[in-house]
Amino acid sequence: MKGLSMGDWSLIARYLKKETNDGDADHLRNLAGRCPNLKEELALLDSTIRDTTNSDTDPFDADRAFEKLHKRFRSENLIE
Repeated sequence: MKGLSMGDWSLIARYLKKETNDGDADHLRNLAGRCPNLKEELALLDSTIRDTTNSDTDPFDADRAFEKLHKRFRSENLIE
C-alpha cells in the first residue's frame, strides 16, 4: 500500500474507530481500489475489534492497532 498519505491513514483510523462520515465512504472506496489488500486488512481489523469488544479482556486500542499496522506495512515495504 505504497503511496498512502497521512490523510489516508487518518481516514483508516477513523474508520476503525467508527468515526467516519458520509463523505468518507467515497474516499474509502477509492483507497480500496488503489490498494487491493486494504479491504481484507480492514475486515480483519474490524473483526478483531468486534472480538475484543465482546470479550471481558482489555478494551481495544484503535490507536495502538493502527500503529502496529503502520509498522507492519513499513516492515513489508508496502509504504515508504
